[in-house]
Parts: sequence; C-alpha cells; structure tokens
Amino acid sequence: MVDRAQAAGRRVLEVIRPAIGGMKGQMLQVARGLRAAGWTVEVACPSPSDVAEAAVADGFAVVPIELVGPLHAVKDTACVLALSRIMRGGGFDAVHAHGFKAGLVARLAARRAGGIPAIVTVHNHVLYRDVSAFTKWRYITVERWLARGGRTARLITVSDSLRDELITEYGIDAAMITTVHNGLDLAPFLAVGDRKAARDRYGLPPRALVFGLAARFAPQKAMDVLVATAPIVLGAHPEALYLLAGDGPLLEEARSAAKATGFGDRISFPGFERDVPGLLAAVDVYVSSALSEGLPLATIEAMAAGLPVASTRAGGTPEVVADGRTGLLVESGDAADLAAAMLRLADDADLRARFGAAGRRRAVAEFTEERMIECTVKIFEEVLCSSSNE
Repeated sequence: MVDRAQAAGRRVLEVIRPAIGGMKGQMLQVARGLRAAGWTVEVACPSPSDVAEAAVADGFAVVPIELVGPLHAVKDTACVLALSRIMRGGGFDAVHAHGFKAGLVARLAARRAGGIPAIVTVHNHVLYRDVSAFTKWRYITVERWLARGGRTARLITVSDSLRDELITEYGIDAAMITTVHNGLDLAPFLAVGDRKAARDRYGLPPRALVFGLAARFAPQKAMDVLVATAPIVLGAHPEALYLLAGDGPLLEEARSAAKATGFGDRISFPGFERDVPGLLAAVDVYVSSALSEGLPLATIEAMAAGLPVASTRAGGTPEVVADGRTGLLVESGDAADLAAAMLRLADDADLRARFGAAGRRRAVAEFTEERMIECTVKIFEEVLCSSSNE
C-alpha cells in the first residue's frame, strides 16, 4: 500500500462530462479524498459548466476539454488527442473517469499517453427497458473492447447490481470490477428539520400526508408511473398530497399528466430544489418509480432524514432499501403495485415510524462519505502499486 509520503508525489486527472447530479458530487468527494491522502488532483471537463465551477470552488485546477454527450467520431477523436497531450504534459500517474463517455475518451487517451493506468467509475445502468437494442449492442461492444488489452486498470461500480450487469451482460472479468457504494455527507439530513416551516414554504397543510421525492424528470425515472398512482392513492386518502421536486426534459409532460388524472390540484411540482433537507422535512413518505438506478442517492438522503420508502427495485435500490424493514419495494413499471405499497404506508403510522428509524440507522451504517472515500483511495493505491511492480 502507498503511504502518505509516497502519495504526496502522485498526480491524478479526474475526467467527467458536464454532470449536475450524483456523478458530479461523487467525483468531487473522491477528488477531496485523494487530496486529503496526499495526491495532487486536477479535473478535465467541459468549461464553462456546472461541474467546472464546482471544481474550481473546491480548489481544484480545471483543464477544459470538449467532451460531448453522444458518440461523435470527429469530436471524440479530437478530445482523445487533447486529453493525451494533457496527460503527458501534466505528468499524471493515473486517470479516473466517470461514466461511459468520459471512460471511453479517457482510456483511449491514457493508452496514447504511454499507458497511464485508467480507472473508471460506472455510475448508471444503460441497459434498462427503454434503451434500444442497437444502443445496448454499441455500449456492450465498446465496453468489452475497452476492458481488454490493458486499456482499463480497474472498474469501480457504485452498486453490486451494476457489477453483476458488467459481468453477465458485458462479459467483463469479475476480477477487474470492484463495488464501492456511494457515500454522502449525511449530517444535513440527520438534523431534525423544521416541519412547520417546510410545510409553510410549499403551501402544504400541517396535517396532510405528503408523498414526495427529489428527482430528475428523465425517462429512466418513469415519473409517468408515479403520476399514474395518483387516482388510487389520492382517491383513497383525501388528506394526501404529492410533492414532486426536480426538473428535466419530461417535467412539463409530468405536469400535463398530473392534470389529466383529475387530482392535479393535489400534486405539486416546485421545480429544482437545492435545499433537499428542507424538502424532506415536509415529506412523510419518500417515493421512487425509477426504471433504472445505479445507486439511488436521493433515497439514501431520505432514509437519513428518517423517512420510510416506497420504491421500485430498480438497479441498486435493493442494496439501499431493505424491503420490509426500511421500506417497501415493487417491480418497475407497475403503477398499481407502487400505489399498493404507498397505501400500505399511508394506512399505518406505526409502520412508517419503524421503517423511518431503521432507514436512518442503515444510512449511517452503510452509506457515509468517509467509508466511500476510504474504499476508493485504497483502490487507487492498489492500482498504482500493481503498475509500479509490472
């Protein structure tokens, strides 16, 4: 293992697309952890962007690159060439990329720059139901090729579900994949929020039973399924309300669907919410209708805030929510089943309290920032030790 004195000379380049959610947060957590362990960390990402601004605010040097979302032969080639020059010029000992696209260009650039060890964190599933067969084939083919020939030093997955997918669907060697569950700074969520102030802020009655979430309104979150539960849940509980925070490309579609249910006046869409602990203070039950999740960070936050959970089993969710102990899990895509889980919690205040307390204990025991950083730094040290011994 590399001690702190040895790590003081190590340099790592973090490569990331313009992420705004959990991927950005996890990259910054790892970067801070490596810096605390003695590494010098720089960030390569598109600039200006939210992630670039956050990295600079955190004291990291940012190297601008043109990293587009979809595969693009010309722009991706240019990005690989630019990154390889950056890696050679910066004297980096390792590169750490986040997600499929950054992982693609970073590994090719690291190879071109002289075989710098490349570590990739896989944050999300891409083989979920609504992805086309061609897209699945393309992801699998590219990732299989990148995993061979020394192009990848290690893959880190944020859930065992993702690790299993890479092994069974992609055919990647299990020995090169390590799961490190995401961890969070839970202190803001463990603090007891001001329920009355939170309810007043959203215009919610004090005695209402509020189902809520904070999510991106994108296809993998299946917000249409959650909205479709409204006639069942809100029809059975006149005092119940939905508080669905977030933004994204399908927000207006969700608003329209909510109106069409006939319960639109009881479904609130406050938009993007930076004060998530404040939002959760207004909620009684946290809900998720997702089709795909790497590891559901928002659900961990809700559990830390003491909320019971009604969710689908998407991706790594069962690794977070203990079904029947901290929440209730159902299969994705079925509004009736999700509504049934929500109604069971709505009808039993004692069950909500038990699940909420157990969820808080589980979040603190399993999903702290300190634990995630310790495990990730250990992987970096193992990779560098292995590289130096070759």
